[in-house]
Amino acid sequence: MFKLFLISSFLGALSNLIQAPWNFFFLIFLIFPILHLILDIKIKDQSYPHRFISVLLILGGFLYFYFLFGFSWIISAFEFRPELSPFKLITLFGLPLLMLIFLSPSFIIPVIFWDTKINKIISLASCISIGEFLRGNIFTGFSWNNFSHSLAVNENLMQIFSLTGQYLATFFLILISQFLLFFWRDKEYFKALTLISILPVIFLYGSIRIEDNQFIDNNLIGVVQPNVLQKDKMDNPDEYEILRNLIDLSNNNDASFLIWPESSIPILLQYNPEVIELIVDNLPKESEILIGNITFQAGKFKNSALLIDQGKKIRDIYHKVHLVPFGEYMPFQGFLAKIPFMKIVTGDIGFDRGEEIKSINTKVGNARVAICYEIIFPEEINPNNEKLDLIINITNDAWFGSSSGPFQHFNSSRFRAIEQGVPVFRSANTGISAIIDPYGRIIDKIGLGKKGSIFSPLPKKTMETYYSKVGDFLFFGVLILTLLIMIFFKKKKKYG
Repeated sequence: MFKLFLISSFLGALSNLIQAPWNFFFLIFLIFPILHLILDIKIKDQSYPHRFISVLLILGGFLYFYFLFGFSWIISAFEFRPELSPFKLITLFGLPLLMLIFLSPSFIIPVIFWDTKINKIISLASCISIGEFLRGNIFTGFSWNNFSHSLAVNENLMQIFSLTGQYLATFFLILISQFLLFFWRDKEYFKALTLISILPVIFLYGSIRIEDNQFIDNNLIGVVQPNVLQKDKMDNPDEYEILRNLIDLSNNNDASFLIWPESSIPILLQYNPEVIELIVDNLPKESEILIGNITFQAGKFKNSALLIDQGKKIRDIYHKVHLVPFGEYMPFQGFLAKIPFMKIVTGDIGFDRGEEIKSINTKVGNARVAICYEIIFPEEINPNNEKLDLIINITNDAWFGSSSGPFQHFNSSRFRAIEQGVPVFRSANTGISAIIDPYGRIIDKIGLGKKGSIFSPLPKKTMETYYSKVGDFLFFGVLILTLLIMIFFKKKKKYG
């Protein structure tokens, strides 16, 4: 059993190579057949209680080490919060364990249905995809590095998200990845070819769906990446040097609308109208600007985005709704503050969340502003089914240095564009800033650790996507159908 645990754990760690920035996509067709066979060796003739223990160790080991290496970039942020350094290792090893606890109810699927070959293949795909849904929604959720995100390796394959979203895409991908098992022992070539043929069908769908971009008009939208290091922002920054840098980058072209990143300047603009005046006076004429900025009201700070017009007025504000636990707020703060050694980490973590997810009406169209972390949650992009023209993602990935985190965060923006069928304009303090068309293609970008600005007219959105209309209901429908299929095949054969 210990050898099987070690092998499955190694496979979990290796699975990170299918994600950005490595993108070794075809490893998935090696990893999941081996994982399947390991499970089969151990659990096929066990009783249900023993099966659950075996699945918990083998599949749990696989996923724990997938999360451990996949989320390791998070600890980079501890370099900038010395008071949190004692919790660095707790976070590194504890977050994967927490994710595993959230998704562990999905293990019941292979425990019950691991009998016929088709049931084994379907139950593993169902287990992984249900687990992703659970960890993406329980508590505050952490929908990061879903296996379907590996489809970012190819623009045509990515288009399946316009129908399925990320969870159902994972189900199909894990299903397809096990096609080699039909060559194992029984040599069921037709079934193997049927399963692998789903991948070229997805590719064909994408190639048919993608069209050349059409642009609304000639008005330019500018995205700015100042590349200010996190230590420079925190250690007695020269606010006006940062401001001058942003203004200079904004004047590289005559833009009608400009986007500055999350918390772009360490000045509370709502209480400093002279700074707003300085900004507007030095921007192209008739331009409007969205600035990531901290706001303060009723004794509470909020992580916000301010829409400022040419009249030097704050015309609209979006307050971040989905905050980062332990980063922007402390869960159970009142309770934890009573514990002596926890006081040091509960005292100054305190953004207040926004009241609602809403769009803002800019001069270039109706926009959903997603601040940093919010872009990873597809169901929260447009919960009110508003008519969106674009998504604006402002972020500060400087917390995570040159790790894999900024690359994976960036890919989430591309998937949200495909799901909603609208372009994404992404401005990072540093990270990867980009202009992304409604098919998830990169029109232009500024690389990690680079300073610059990019400009583009607004790409025309696609027809309303199926996913934007029904969300994850199709995912649940497919799960119900597969459950019926597994029940049907289970009656045919008890073990196999």
